[in-house]
Amino acid sequence: MKQQSWRLCLAILILAVAPSVVSAQAVDEAIEEGKRKLDTLVAEVQEIAGGVRFDEADVESLIRLWPEFDELSRMVDDDGDDDSMDFKAVLADPTYRQWATSHGVDAEDWMRKTVRIMMTLYREQTLQSAARAPRQIQEQMEMIEQQRAQLGEEAYQQMKQAMELSAAMSKYMEDAVRKMPEATAAEEAVLDKHRDELMMLMMSDEEEDEYGYDEEYEEEEEWK
Repeated sequence: MKQQSWRLCLAILILAVAPSVVSAQAVDEAIEEGKRKLDTLVAEVQEIAGGVRFDEADVESLIRLWPEFDELSRMVDDDGDDDSMDFKAVLADPTYRQWATSHGVDAEDWMRKTVRIMMTLYREQTLQSAARAPRQIQEQMEMIEQQRAQLGEEAYQQMKQAMELSAAMSKYMEDAVRKMPEATAAEEAVLDKHRDELMMLMMSDEEEDEYGYDEEYEEEEEWK
């Protein structure tokens, strides 16, 4: 999983609340594209990771091998789409299989468990963010209402519509990721022990400010 997939839905939300720089049609198209990619991701994760379980040894293996795997996967899945990875393509690639063998791991088992580890964290973080979204959207709506006279009616209506779209997308995100595999009690205990290390793996310097949202918002959303 490329790091950018971690923030795909947040990026769509940010785009939806920027009507001053994009048209309503562009917002609608971006949201539909976000939904399509999210649905595809959920289906792939269910298929690949739904039938496996991970333990501490699996997490430690992921942490140890991730830098090499991440670099390898970028070369294998070089399709120009930074938002997601074609898990099946990487799994079937001879280069990946040779890499797995050279590190003494089963290519399919390691990939499936890696996807499960990362996406259970993704599920958890997305649901936490979705739980905060209604309050944040309401606060932004109140701010827009206060600035209605200064904005002008056309800009006000555009921003109001964008916030409504954001609320709808947030609910869609929440419903979709609930379909992803949920960590068992034993898996959750392992994640708790290694959470900081795993979160660091999912972030990179090149991602900072990629979508134009400010640092204060990013910290509040706990995406870093």
